Amino acid sequence: MNRPAPLGEERLPLSGVRVMVTRARSQARELVEKIEALGGEAYVFPLLKMVPPADTGPLDDAIARLDAFDWVMFTSVNGVRFFLERMRQLGVSPDRMTARVAAVGPKTAAELDKHGWTADVIPSDYVAEGMLAALRGRLAPGQRVLLPRADIARKTLPDELRRMGLQVTEVDAYETVIDGEGAPEAAERLRRGEIDAIAFTSSSTVQHFMQVMAPYGLDGLLASVRIACIGPVTAETAKRLGLPVHAVAREYTVDGLLQALTANLGGDVHGTHI
Repeated sequence: MNRPAPLGEERLPLSGVRVMVTRARSQARELVEKIEALGGEAYVFPLLKMVPPADTGPLDDAIARLDAFDWVMFTSVNGVRFFLERMRQLGVSPDRMTARVAAVGPKTAAELDKHGWTADVIPSDYVAEGMLAALRGRLAPGQRVLLPRADIARKTLPDELRRMGLQVTEVDAYETVIDGEGAPEAAERLRRGEIDAIAFTSSSTVQHFMQVMAPYGLDGLLASVRIACIGPVTAETAKRLGLPVHAVAREYTVDGLLQALTANLGGDVHGTHI
Protein backbone atom coordinates (compact mmCIF):
# COMPACT_ATOMS: atom_id res chain seq x y z
CA MET A 1 0.00 0.00 0.00
CA ASN A 2 1.27 3.52 -0.69
CA ARG A 3 2.47 5.39 2.31
CA PRO A 4 1.47 9.06 2.65
CA ALA A 5 4.21 11.69 2.78
CA PRO A 6 4.94 12.95 6.30
CA LEU A 7 2.95 16.02 7.32
CA GLY A 8 4.46 19.16 5.89
CA GLU A 9 6.56 17.38 3.26
CA GLU A 10 5.98 17.88 -0.45
CA ARG A 11 4.23 14.96 -2.11
CA LEU A 12 6.22 14.03 -5.20
CA PRO A 13 4.75 12.25 -8.26
CA LEU A 14 5.87 8.78 -7.11
CA SER A 15 5.72 9.38 -3.36
CA GLY A 16 5.47 6.03 -1.59
CA VAL A 17 5.47 3.96 -4.78
CA ARG A 18 7.83 0.98 -4.47
CA VAL A 19 9.23 0.01 -7.86
CA MET A 20 11.11 -3.15 -8.74
CA VAL A 21 13.83 -2.35 -11.32
CA THR A 22 14.77 -5.33 -13.47
CA ARG A 23 17.71 -3.86 -15.40
CA ALA A 24 21.20 -5.29 -15.21
CA ARG A 25 22.95 -3.96 -12.12
CA SER A 26 25.43 -2.06 -14.32
CA GLN A 27 22.55 -0.17 -15.96
CA ALA A 28 20.16 0.30 -13.04
CA ARG A 29 21.62 3.42 -11.40
CA GLU A 30 20.01 5.99 -13.73
CA LEU A 31 16.52 4.54 -13.31
CA VAL A 32 16.93 4.09 -9.56
CA GLU A 33 18.10 7.67 -9.05
CA LYS A 34 15.24 9.09 -11.11
CA ILE A 35 12.63 6.99 -9.28
CA GLU A 36 13.98 8.25 -5.97
CA ALA A 37 14.05 11.86 -7.22
CA LEU A 38 10.33 11.50 -7.94
CA GLY A 39 9.70 10.29 -4.39
CA GLY A 40 9.54 6.56 -5.11
CA GLU A 41 11.49 3.68 -3.62
CA ALA A 42 13.51 1.50 -5.98
CA TYR A 43 14.37 -2.14 -5.39
CA VAL A 44 16.93 -3.49 -7.86
CA PHE A 45 16.34 -7.06 -9.01
CA PRO A 46 18.91 -7.50 -11.80
CA LEU A 47 17.91 -10.21 -14.26
CA LEU A 48 20.62 -9.77 -16.87
CA LYS A 49 24.37 -9.77 -17.10
CA MET A 50 26.18 -8.49 -20.16
CA VAL A 51 29.38 -10.35 -20.98
CA PRO A 52 31.74 -10.47 -23.99
CA PRO A 53 30.81 -13.10 -26.57
CA ALA A 54 32.21 -16.57 -25.94
CA ASP A 55 33.44 -16.63 -29.54
CA THR A 56 34.92 -13.28 -30.53
CA GLY A 57 35.95 -14.49 -34.00
CA PRO A 58 33.10 -12.90 -36.01
CA LEU A 59 33.40 -9.63 -34.06
CA ASP A 60 37.17 -9.52 -34.51
CA ASP A 61 36.82 -10.18 -38.23
CA ALA A 62 34.31 -7.33 -38.60
CA ILE A 63 36.59 -4.95 -36.71
CA ALA A 64 39.57 -5.97 -38.88
CA ARG A 65 37.67 -4.92 -42.02
CA LEU A 66 35.79 -2.01 -40.48
CA ASP A 67 36.60 0.28 -43.40
CA ALA A 68 34.81 -2.11 -45.78
CA PHE A 69 31.34 -1.16 -44.46
CA ASP A 70 29.11 1.65 -45.70
CA TRP A 71 27.03 1.72 -42.51
CA VAL A 72 27.52 0.63 -38.91
CA MET A 73 24.24 0.53 -36.98
CA PHE A 74 24.14 0.43 -33.18
CA THR A 75 20.92 -0.55 -31.44
CA SER A 76 22.02 -0.10 -27.80
CA VAL A 77 24.48 1.68 -25.55
CA ASN A 78 25.90 -1.70 -24.59
CA GLY A 79 26.56 -2.51 -28.24
CA VAL A 80 28.68 0.62 -28.52
CA ARG A 81 30.57 -0.04 -25.28
CA PHE A 82 31.42 -3.66 -25.99
CA PHE A 83 32.29 -2.95 -29.63
CA LEU A 84 34.68 -0.17 -28.69
CA GLU A 85 36.17 -2.18 -25.84
CA ARG A 86 36.98 -5.00 -28.24
CA MET A 87 38.51 -2.48 -30.65
CA ARG A 88 40.70 -1.23 -27.81
CA GLN A 89 41.75 -4.78 -26.90
CA LEU A 90 42.71 -5.42 -30.52
CA GLY A 91 44.61 -2.15 -30.79
CA VAL A 92 42.30 -0.74 -33.46
CA SER A 93 41.83 3.02 -33.33
CA PRO A 94 38.30 4.50 -33.46
CA ASP A 95 39.64 6.57 -36.37
CA ARG A 96 39.29 3.45 -38.52
CA MET A 97 35.56 4.12 -38.63
CA THR A 98 34.85 5.59 -42.06
CA ALA A 99 31.28 4.32 -42.44
CA ARG A 100 28.17 6.31 -41.75
CA VAL A 101 26.76 5.54 -38.31
CA ALA A 102 23.18 5.04 -37.15
CA ALA A 103 22.14 4.98 -33.48
CA VAL A 104 18.79 3.71 -32.25
CA GLY A 105 18.29 6.62 -29.83
CA PRO A 106 19.87 9.64 -28.12
CA LYS A 107 21.54 7.62 -25.34
CA THR A 108 23.26 5.39 -27.89
CA ALA A 109 24.22 8.46 -29.93
CA ALA A 110 25.65 10.12 -26.81
CA GLU A 111 27.77 7.04 -26.10
CA LEU A 112 29.11 7.18 -29.66
CA ASP A 113 29.87 10.87 -29.25
CA LYS A 114 32.05 10.16 -26.20
CA HIS A 115 34.41 8.31 -28.51
CA GLY A 116 34.40 10.81 -31.34
CA TRP A 117 31.77 9.11 -33.48
CA THR A 118 28.79 11.16 -34.64
CA ALA A 119 25.53 9.41 -35.48
CA ASP A 120 24.27 10.32 -38.96
CA VAL A 121 20.80 8.92 -38.19
CA ILE A 122 18.89 8.92 -34.89
CA PRO A 123 15.25 7.78 -35.24
CA SER A 124 12.42 9.41 -33.34
CA ASP A 125 11.10 5.96 -32.33
CA TYR A 126 13.85 4.10 -30.52
CA VAL A 127 13.16 0.61 -31.88
CA ALA A 128 14.13 -1.28 -35.02
CA GLU A 129 11.05 -0.06 -36.87
CA GLY A 130 11.97 3.53 -36.09
CA MET A 131 15.50 2.96 -37.30
CA LEU A 132 14.18 1.58 -40.59
CA ALA A 133 11.82 4.52 -41.07
CA ALA A 134 14.64 7.00 -40.44
CA LEU A 135 16.97 5.22 -42.86
CA ARG A 136 14.58 4.98 -45.79
CA GLY A 137 15.82 7.11 -48.65
CA ARG A 138 19.38 6.99 -47.33
CA LEU A 139 20.09 3.36 -48.18
CA ALA A 140 20.87 1.78 -51.53
CA PRO A 141 20.89 -1.88 -52.63
CA GLY A 142 24.34 -3.40 -52.38
CA GLN A 143 25.51 -1.23 -49.49
CA ARG A 144 27.34 -3.12 -46.76
CA VAL A 145 25.95 -2.85 -43.24
CA LEU A 146 27.53 -3.95 -39.96
CA LEU A 147 25.23 -4.65 -37.00
CA PRO A 148 27.14 -5.16 -33.72
CA ARG A 149 24.43 -6.28 -31.30
CA ALA A 150 23.43 -8.56 -28.46
CA ASP A 151 23.21 -12.27 -29.11
CA ILE A 152 19.45 -12.15 -28.38
CA ALA A 153 18.64 -9.09 -30.51
CA ARG A 154 15.47 -9.10 -32.61
CA LYS A 155 15.78 -9.97 -36.29
CA THR A 156 13.46 -7.24 -37.57
CA LEU A 157 16.21 -4.81 -38.55
CA PRO A 158 18.62 -7.19 -40.37
CA ASP A 159 15.80 -9.06 -42.09
CA GLU A 160 14.26 -5.88 -43.48
CA LEU A 161 17.65 -4.49 -44.54
CA ARG A 162 18.31 -7.68 -46.49
CA ARG A 163 14.89 -7.40 -48.14
CA MET A 164 15.95 -3.93 -49.26
CA GLY A 165 18.96 -5.43 -51.01
CA LEU A 166 21.68 -4.53 -48.52
CA GLN A 167 24.53 -6.83 -47.51
CA VAL A 168 24.19 -7.27 -43.75
CA THR A 169 26.82 -8.61 -41.37
CA GLU A 170 25.49 -9.37 -37.89
CA VAL A 171 28.00 -9.91 -35.08
CA ASP A 172 27.54 -10.47 -31.36
CA ALA A 173 29.21 -7.54 -29.61
CA TYR A 174 28.09 -8.99 -26.29
CA GLU A 175 26.00 -11.78 -24.84
CA THR A 176 23.13 -11.41 -22.42
CA VAL A 177 22.94 -14.09 -19.75
CA ILE A 178 20.30 -14.64 -17.12
CA ASP A 179 20.95 -13.65 -13.51
CA GLY A 180 18.48 -15.24 -11.12
CA GLU A 181 20.50 -14.89 -7.92
CA GLY A 182 18.08 -12.42 -6.37
CA ALA A 183 14.90 -14.39 -7.15
CA PRO A 184 14.21 -15.72 -3.60
CA GLU A 185 14.42 -12.25 -2.07
CA ALA A 186 12.35 -10.72 -4.88
CA ALA A 187 9.66 -13.36 -4.43
CA GLU A 188 9.55 -12.72 -0.70
CA ARG A 189 9.18 -8.97 -1.19
CA LEU A 190 6.31 -9.58 -3.60
CA ARG A 191 4.70 -12.06 -1.22
CA ARG A 192 4.81 -9.50 1.60
CA GLY A 193 3.23 -6.83 -0.62
CA GLU A 194 6.35 -4.65 -0.57
CA ILE A 195 6.38 -3.99 -4.32
CA ASP A 196 3.79 -1.77 -6.00
CA ALA A 197 5.12 -1.78 -9.56
CA ILE A 198 7.64 -3.60 -11.76
CA ALA A 199 9.51 -1.66 -14.46
CA PHE A 200 10.58 -3.71 -17.48
CA THR A 201 13.13 -2.12 -19.82
CA SER A 202 13.40 -4.86 -22.46
CA SER A 203 11.73 -8.02 -23.69
CA SER A 204 14.63 -10.07 -22.34
CA THR A 205 14.05 -8.80 -18.80
CA VAL A 206 10.42 -9.90 -19.06
CA GLN A 207 11.40 -13.34 -20.35
CA HIS A 208 14.03 -13.83 -17.67
CA PHE A 209 11.69 -12.58 -14.95
CA MET A 210 9.11 -15.17 -15.92
CA GLN A 211 11.76 -17.90 -16.02
CA VAL A 212 13.41 -17.25 -12.65
CA MET A 213 10.16 -16.47 -10.83
CA ALA A 214 8.11 -19.40 -12.17
CA PRO A 215 8.88 -21.65 -9.15
CA TYR A 216 7.38 -19.08 -6.78
CA GLY A 217 3.81 -19.00 -8.15
CA LEU A 218 3.53 -15.69 -9.98
CA ASP A 219 -0.26 -15.59 -10.12
CA GLY A 220 -0.50 -14.96 -6.41
CA LEU A 221 2.56 -12.76 -6.16
CA LEU A 222 1.49 -10.27 -8.83
CA ALA A 223 -2.18 -9.88 -7.98
CA SER A 224 -1.82 -6.26 -6.80
CA VAL A 225 1.34 -5.27 -8.71
CA ARG A 226 1.29 -2.89 -11.68
CA ILE A 227 3.47 -3.65 -14.70
CA ALA A 228 5.17 -0.82 -16.61
CA CYS A 229 7.03 -1.38 -19.90
CA ILE A 230 9.52 0.82 -21.74
CA GLY A 231 7.77 0.38 -25.09
CA PRO A 232 5.31 -1.64 -27.19
CA VAL A 233 7.76 -4.45 -28.02
CA THR A 234 8.42 -5.08 -24.32
CA ALA A 235 4.71 -4.74 -23.55
CA GLU A 236 3.79 -7.28 -26.23
CA THR A 237 6.27 -9.76 -24.79
CA ALA A 238 4.80 -9.28 -21.33
CA LYS A 239 1.26 -9.83 -22.60
CA ARG A 240 2.28 -12.89 -24.60
CA LEU A 241 3.78 -14.40 -21.44
CA GLY A 242 0.62 -13.75 -19.45
CA LEU A 243 1.49 -10.54 -17.59
CA PRO A 244 -1.01 -7.69 -17.38
CA VAL A 245 0.44 -4.42 -18.66
CA HIS A 246 -0.76 -1.25 -16.97
CA ALA A 247 1.59 1.41 -18.38
CA VAL A 248 3.61 1.68 -21.60
CA ALA A 249 6.09 4.49 -22.28
CA ARG A 250 5.29 6.65 -25.29
CA GLU A 251 8.97 7.55 -25.68
CA TYR A 252 11.01 4.36 -25.46
CA THR A 253 13.59 5.62 -22.97
CA VAL A 254 14.12 5.62 -19.21
CA ASP A 255 12.55 9.08 -19.07
CA GLY A 256 9.60 7.86 -21.09
CA LEU A 257 9.16 4.94 -18.71
CA LEU A 258 9.26 7.31 -15.76
CA GLN A 259 6.61 9.50 -17.37
CA ALA A 260 4.40 6.43 -17.72
CA LEU A 261 5.03 5.51 -14.09
CA THR A 262 4.23 9.04 -12.98
CA ALA A 263 1.08 9.29 -15.07
CA ASN A 264 -0.31 5.84 -14.38
CA LEU A 265 1.22 4.61 -11.14
CA GLY A 266 1.48 7.70 -9.03
CA GLY A 267 -0.89 8.36 -6.18
CA ASP A 268 -2.73 5.40 -4.67
CA VAL A 269 -1.40 2.54 -6.78
CA HIS A 270 -3.81 -0.03 -5.49
CA GLY A 271 -6.82 2.21 -5.89
CA THR A 272 -6.14 3.63 -9.32
CA HIS A 273 -7.96 2.32 -12.37
CA ILE A 274 -5.55 2.06 -15.29
